[in-house]
Order: sequence, then structure tokens, then C-alpha cells
Amino acid sequence: MPEYYVIPNEDGVKRLMKEYGLTRDQINDDVATVRNWMLTQPHLPRLPESKNDELSFWIEGFLRLTKNNLEKTKLAVESHFRMKTLFPQVYDVNDLSNYVESDLYDYLTMVMFPKHTPDGLKIMYYSFKDSNSQLFRPVEIYKRMRLMLDIYQKKGIDFTGIHVVIDTRNITLSHISQFDLFQLKNLIKLAQKAYPLRLKHTHILFPPSFIDVAKNILKPFVSKKMFARLSFHKNLETLWEHIPRDVLPIEYGGYNGNLDVIREEWKTLILKNSEWFLSNASYKSDESKRLKKKKSFSCEKISFKTLILD
Repeated sequence: MPEYYVIPNEDGVKRLMKEYGLTRDQINDDVATVRNWMLTQPHLPRLPESKNDELSFWIEGFLRLTKNNLEKTKLAVESHFRMKTLFPQVYDVNDLSNYVESDLYDYLTMVMFPKHTPDGLKIMYYSFKDSNSQLFRPVEIYKRMRLMLDIYQKKGIDFTGIHVVIDTRNITLSHISQFDLFQLKNLIKLAQKAYPLRLKHTHILFPPSFIDVAKNILKPFVSKKMFARLSFHKNLETLWEHIPRDVLPIEYGGYNGNLDVIREEWKTLILKNSEWFLSNASYKSDESKRLKKKKSFSCEKISFKTLILD
């Protein structure tokens, strides 16, 4: 998408600052507090001076996502670097130019729509190209989501919540069977700390005939709050009751662009930021230096069948 779609809207930033009762001086003080805290954590990476401004801007994004909660921001920063250590497949950026042209990338559509809703939320959308699950990899869902969110973190956050829209017309039981549900819960728990977005609602479009089976399988592994924010739409009219049509693309009865164009624009954005991804790939946690030993998830035991977007 055009670059300006991921550069913070000034009105959106002002709205968040007013909502949280923030001033620029307070933000600067809080960023400094988090940066100083990072220096006391031996397991966190030491970034070079050349990245000082980038690091401060990045921390400010977490402060916005957590409503300027310092402890949650510290947790998000720590969880981000920890995930890079525990789940290297998700953070693999060595060949993004070939990756975005691959059949694997093409099979999954995952994008953020350009516009905010009137209440300042973003729309995250995903679907599968067809019902053939041979090209489906659960890890792709989280990898693509993190690429998008990291670009927003780099540019600056002007939203704190999202609607998730999933078109399930091509989802089969074969897709569902690839998830390791017992490890899914642990992954979601860590991911929600690393990217503390507030989920407003998850919208399942055109649910398949086996949806009740899928719901019963997933229910024990998803919090009651998340489950309560799940809606099923057999037609677009009920979706429009939640999301205005001027935010949606024409494929879903909206007035905001074409889905194929949005896909290509996100591909361009990922490529445009590939050098930045590479420059940050080595900054991750060293779990052997953690001050207090915490229960961690072994990479060797975690199957990447565990990945899914809640």
C-alpha cells in the first residue's frame, strides 16, 4: 500500500494522547525509563548507538499499545526479544525477495486494510487461495502478522485495537488438523505479550459446515473473553453491522480499494523494509543470562503446527 497508509495519522496520535492523558515530555520520560530498565536486564540485547532514535521510537509504539502502562511495555519489549530466540522461523528474513514471490506466500492472503474504523481500529484480514491445504503452514499466519505489525512499529502506532476478519470459504478440516492445540495456548499467551494489541472482534465469514466441530475443538484453548468476541457471518450484511463499508474493499461490499491491489501493496512494503528487517534480525534475548529463571518453551519441542491467529 502507499507508504502514507502506515505512517501515523496525526489526528490518530493526538486522539490516543488525549485518551491516555499524555504529554510529549511524559512520553520522553517513560521511554527513557524503559531504556534504562533494558540496560539492567543482562539477557536483553545491547543495540548500537546508531539505533538510539529507532529504539526510542519503537518503545513509544509499545507505550501506545499498552495505554502507556510501563510494566506492560517492559513485558512487551522483553517478550518480543524472547520470541525472536524461541521462534526463529517466524523471524526468518534472510530471503524476503524470494519469499514474497513464492507459492507459500501467495497461498495465504494476510493484510491490514488501509483505513481505520471511526473508533480508530485497524482491520486485519486473512484468507486462503484455495482449499488445497498442501501449501498451508500454520507458521505462515504468525510470520505474516509479525511482518505487518513490525512495519507499523517502525513507522509509528496510531491505533491500539483491531478487528480480525477471516474468510473461511477455502478452509477445510485438513487445515484445522495441522494445528497442535496443546501447544497453541502457550504460543498465543507469549505472542499476546509481545504484540499487545487489543482484539475488538474476530469475524468468521462464510463459516463451513464443520464450524461447530472446529468451535468445540478450539474452545478449551481460547479464553472466554476471546470466545465471546467471535462472530460468524453467513452474509456480508451482518459484517457491515460491525465494520463500516467505507473501510472494506470492494470484494466485501466496501468502497476502499481492491483486495488484489492491497495484497500487492503489502508485498511492496515488506520488500521496501527488507534491509531494516535484516538490520534487526540479530537482536534477540540470551536466555542463559536471564536474571530470574522462568519457565520457557523449548524450540525443539514446539512444532510450528501451533501457529494460528486468534
